[in-house]
Amino acid sequence: MKRRFNRDACRAQALLVALAIMAGGGAVAKAGTSPAPQAQTTEQRTIRGTVVDATGEPLIGATILVPGTSFGASTDLDGNFTVKLGNAKEIQVSYIGYKTVKVPVKGQTELKIVLAEDSSVLDEVVVVGYGTQKKATMTGAVTVVGSQQLEDKGTLSSPVQAMQGQVPGVIVTRSNSAPGEEGWNMQIRGSVSKNSTSPLVIIDGVEYEGVGALNQLNPSDIESMNILKDAAASIYGSKAAGGVVLITTKKGSADRVRVDYNGSFTGKFIGNQPSPTGLVDWANAQIEAYRNDGYDDTYDRIRWCQMMIEYKDQYLDFDHVKNPINMFGDTADLTFFDTDWNDILWGNSWSTSHDLAVSGGNDKSTYRVSAAYMYDDSNLKWGNNHNNRFNIRLNNTFKFHEKFQLTSSIALNRQDQVAPTRIGSCLTSNTAQPGFPSSTIDGKPYGWGGNWKAPNWEAELGGDNKYKAVSVNVSEAFRYDIINGLSLNATFGYNYRGNTRDKKSLAVDYYNYAGNKVWFTDPTEEKTSYEKWWDRRELFTVQAYLDYMKTFGQDHNFKAMLGVQYSYTDYESNTNTAEDINASLEIINGQGLHNIKANKWQESLLSYYGRVNYDFRSKYLLEAQARYDGSSKFQAENRWAFFWGVSAGWRIAEESFMEGTRDWLSELKLRASYGNVGNQSGIDTYSGVGLYNFKPNQNIIIGNGKISWIDTNGKLVSLDRTWERVHNYNVALDFGFLQGRLSGTFEAYWKKVNNMLIDVIYPGVLGDKAPTANKGKFKAWGYDANLTWRDRIGKVDYHVGGTFTYADNKLVDNGGSGAIQSGVRSDREGYPLNSVWGLRYCGKIENEEMLEKYQNRYAATTTVGNISKIRVGSNMFEDVNKDGKLDANDYVYLGTDDPKIQYSFNFGASWNGFDIDVVFQGAGRRTVWRQQGNSADAWRIPCRTWYGNFSNQFIGNVWSPENPSGYYTPLTHESDINNYNYQCSSWSVEDGSYLRLKNITVGYSLPQALLAKQKVLSQVRFYVTGTDLWETSNIKDGWDPEASRNVTNSNRYPFLRNVTFGVHLSF
Repeated sequence: MKRRFNRDACRAQALLVALAIMAGGGAVAKAGTSPAPQAQTTEQRTIRGTVVDATGEPLIGATILVPGTSFGASTDLDGNFTVKLGNAKEIQVSYIGYKTVKVPVKGQTELKIVLAEDSSVLDEVVVVGYGTQKKATMTGAVTVVGSQQLEDKGTLSSPVQAMQGQVPGVIVTRSNSAPGEEGWNMQIRGSVSKNSTSPLVIIDGVEYEGVGALNQLNPSDIESMNILKDAAASIYGSKAAGGVVLITTKKGSADRVRVDYNGSFTGKFIGNQPSPTGLVDWANAQIEAYRNDGYDDTYDRIRWCQMMIEYKDQYLDFDHVKNPINMFGDTADLTFFDTDWNDILWGNSWSTSHDLAVSGGNDKSTYRVSAAYMYDDSNLKWGNNHNNRFNIRLNNTFKFHEKFQLTSSIALNRQDQVAPTRIGSCLTSNTAQPGFPSSTIDGKPYGWGGNWKAPNWEAELGGDNKYKAVSVNVSEAFRYDIINGLSLNATFGYNYRGNTRDKKSLAVDYYNYAGNKVWFTDPTEEKTSYEKWWDRRELFTVQAYLDYMKTFGQDHNFKAMLGVQYSYTDYESNTNTAEDINASLEIINGQGLHNIKANKWQESLLSYYGRVNYDFRSKYLLEAQARYDGSSKFQAENRWAFFWGVSAGWRIAEESFMEGTRDWLSELKLRASYGNVGNQSGIDTYSGVGLYNFKPNQNIIIGNGKISWIDTNGKLVSLDRTWERVHNYNVALDFGFLQGRLSGTFEAYWKKVNNMLIDVIYPGVLGDKAPTANKGKFKAWGYDANLTWRDRIGKVDYHVGGTFTYADNKLVDNGGSGAIQSGVRSDREGYPLNSVWGLRYCGKIENEEMLEKYQNRYAATTTVGNISKIRVGSNMFEDVNKDGKLDANDYVYLGTDDPKIQYSFNFGASWNGFDIDVVFQGAGRRTVWRQQGNSADAWRIPCRTWYGNFSNQFIGNVWSPENPSGYYTPLTHESDINNYNYQCSSWSVEDGSYLRLKNITVGYSLPQALLAKQKVLSQVRFYVTGTDLWETSNIKDGWDPEASRNVTNSNRYPFLRNVTFGVHLSF
């Protein structure tokens, strides 16, 4: 059957491919002449023509270029074109799915050009482990992220950022918006073990450290990211439990020199965060709580709150007036300023990125050299806080002989980042009561009492935490074609990463509000410190494989690959800390305590691997792959493990009995696979060796000083541990309808681990911690899908699509469930990781009679709070097991902190150079329990403390007999009552589901007709992109729905709304 190419789906890509594909031979071109017109000047010379396929059907959107000039055109709805020639003697015609042809122009003014289909373009090639495969005959679950998905996004701290919710089976999360520390993370099809797993990252054939290493990669250098999700990852064996990400960087093409520039400027605006309670509302809430607790208006703290209202935005200086209340004897003043700490700490910011690439080449060699710079400023308005990234990459391809080729990739990356050293103290203290000013009357740090202080000065003057990272990445890939169909491929890789961190903690003087007294210093000069940390990691990789391809009898296609790989990692680190420092020196110094810690290790992995592919008429498809890994981590008897996978496919649409469907069914392929991979998480570098810690001059005093001594590392030696083995099962259906206008994939998967590493209990007399053992069980399952419609209406090309991911898991055997506790747990057998456990809410206590009955039933036997102290308006919880008491046995599963569902849907259209793309992204089935100690509780629980602030969501929403629908319980300072009411329960957890406008991009490309008038620019595009501009969710506490459950320290950085202005220029 002759395959028809989906022209409508490719029109928007025609110009790109025309520039990227070398002119091919064998195209069919027919030209005819028409009566010669009157003579034209060179500048006026034009030619008309029509481009059709072999059946005579017009090809809409074919690209016409005039070599050596900037002249060009595209065919219209009838396949017609008109293009300026200048003094050129030929034109180049290209169209996706057809062979590019150069047509001589010898006096003609009208041409008819027939293009032949090019099967090499039709058969899209996908990068897989150690090679490539045709997408049509591929049997594994591989998702391709093209460079287009990384474009027009502005400043990306990591390319993972552009993938959120848009790649089926890939779950992308983040923690905050701190520059360089956003915590972008990627999981491929969720968890596979209670031990952490991260995808294996391979760039140009060489292994990288993990997803975190992508922070130093320039997204504009990426050609594609291929994600292996099932048995396709088995070829990487012991390191592939988290899936595999194969990144290919951009190369040059054998064409004229091309220069590309991308520049963007991004405005960063504060998004969701809790709003602190204003001064008057705060004071009234505190007064209400004290009165609920039985105090009258003579109570000093009520009088203090009343003074706040009376003296709002004023202060009392005790040098001039007497303290009117019997409190705060260690203070210099009382301040009553309506301070909004969100406004004080956070503000709008900006970032910018620029990259320049030059590429070109000829038949013997090609090159692409790129340089990039990114600057990302912080929305924290105090202290030094920003992130810089510098990238240089040189990619070359050398064809020394028709059989011998070298592909070289060399990259240098640098990251410079700075943040306040005491950012944790600053943001944990962000609950300061609103009466505090942000500075003294003359702009100095304000302090109150014994150690209360305006938190902004912790960031401004407390010292800098400077981080520098340098990486060098080298990949040298050789290919030698031994005979037709047999080639030898070898890759030599080297990755170097060096990090340094200089961290100063400086003394800060805090003043009274008048600014004329130093009230206290924190830390004192003796406790100032300088920490110098550095580490170095080098990875050396050598790999070689034979690749063989052969077709037998025209119907039997056979491909085999066999290889070997050796990798060696060398790591070293050192931390040196000193106290009582000279802050002006930029080297480590100090007269006080010195402490040195060092670490050094090496590890290696030797692997043998292979793969066999077979297909019959590209219809029945089989694949088998295997890998044999030996790791230095284990004892010799457990060092080697064999991993393997098989997959099969059936292209149903190619069957003869489907002949009648070919007008509307363009693809229908059934796939299935099984594979097993390994996981080394939780295994020490020297798992089978007893290690010791050397402790110089620490803790033990003999005679007049401390001595150095040796201790164990706290772990017993393991002699029988080995890799966790993850078993992957996958079934899938690929489909396409209406000549490919509607296409998609649906996949279901299962994973199980029968030898998960878990803690085991040994007799306590042994002293050290027992090693983990391969005795646990875990399983995961889910499905993912994508659907896309592409078509054209008149001159408008458009597409509509969506993705869906569902991922769930269960801890089957953990050696027994952990103790029953509330909160977030990952040790409950039969339930997912990060399960949320708590009581089941069953309403408010509405009157004294209900209170008496509830207390009589549970007060004497409860272990979940002091029920004897609760009041009318407090929460009631269910006795789930009906045993007459409330205790840990009544805790129920409330959900999981990991979203089980992620999805997106998108729309895009282009017309006459204008384009628009819109992406909505969301998550579902996430339960959020935002409880991380007193700091987070102070935000969540109104009046949790009498001295700190809290969010204002409670205002107008407190239960009372007059407001029976109020969510919050009556205000109180009684910790027993607050602890009981606000403990983890179905009442206090939140629904983390959300839908947000992830991206909207509007762009305009200048027409080729306009650019043809000058000989410099070949492409000009302007765009505006908005990110995270809108969302809807059920979150009640004010945090962004994506925010971590832990919102202390850097996780307090609010998520942002970004607007980017960008330009792309090609020369």
